[in-house]
Amino acid sequence: MRHVIQNALHHFGYEIHRTQLLPKKLPNRGIPIELPSVSPIWPLPRHPGGPSDDQIREEFAKYDFWHYSYAFDGGLSFPIRYENPRAVINPQRARQRFMHFFPYLMAVGGSLRGKRVLDIACNSGFWSIQCALLGAEVVGFDGRPELIQQAELIKSIVGVRNVEFKVMDFWEMSSQSFGGTFDIVLNLGILYHLTNPLEALRLTISMARKYVVLDTEVYPSRQPVLKLVWEESTDFRTATSSGIVTNPSKSSIDLMLRHIGAHRWFEIPLRTTDMPRDYLDNKRASWLIEAA
Repeated sequence: MRHVIQNALHHFGYEIHRTQLLPKKLPNRGIPIELPSVSPIWPLPRHPGGPSDDQIREEFAKYDFWHYSYAFDGGLSFPIRYENPRAVINPQRARQRFMHFFPYLMAVGGSLRGKRVLDIACNSGFWSIQCALLGAEVVGFDGRPELIQQAELIKSIVGVRNVEFKVMDFWEMSSQSFGGTFDIVLNLGILYHLTNPLEALRLTISMARKYVVLDTEVYPSRQPVLKLVWEESTDFRTATSSGIVTNPSKSSIDLMLRHIGAHRWFEIPLRTTDMPRDYLDNKRASWLIEAA
């Protein structure tokens, strides 16, 4: 039967070839059964010489919208605020995501202490600050100046010095602009706001010496497809400029990683139902990628 199909396809100019798939797991560096215990540092500590409660409230009030909620030692907290008052808000979302992929990163990469971390599209700095508190030397950047202002505010409250924030467009990113590459690169929530995910992944991996954590919305299809969407630049949750963005399926991400020569990778499995709904509905997923 196989020869009949091959002959029929050959008649129409097609041929079947066996290809060797690249490994997607991390052989010889398998993920331990017991993942290390790591939790986000929450509430965030406050620097003794930092701004007072009233000063912090005044600074937070300068911004109409916040993508992350923040809580600080002493009972001071601030909620997520979106432009759309009807938007569904899950204040636990960032911490649920932390518990989803950070244990796997720590399992293969070990402690963050002394490691150099890049936080792409860092928003108000939630991930950058967490990595800095875990001992990493962090650089975070975002294309919107107001988000970097928010990140600098969080930094001033916490008092960490081992994090630097920059205003920069994604496509301006290069090892030269940051004085070298990074042990760990975080690409969290940016891929589906870009037009060319293949080149975006290639550029992301070029910034990493060891590992990349990719977390993105995905198009819920088993096929390796890229869904094109027109996105208006309406607020900080959208692309920095209006135009076509691309929503990839899970299998298309695997193909793209194979195409650009990523060393090894795997999709991080869900270990609990205590996760945001889009992860449970297979509309968002995370990968741990070994760059080299």
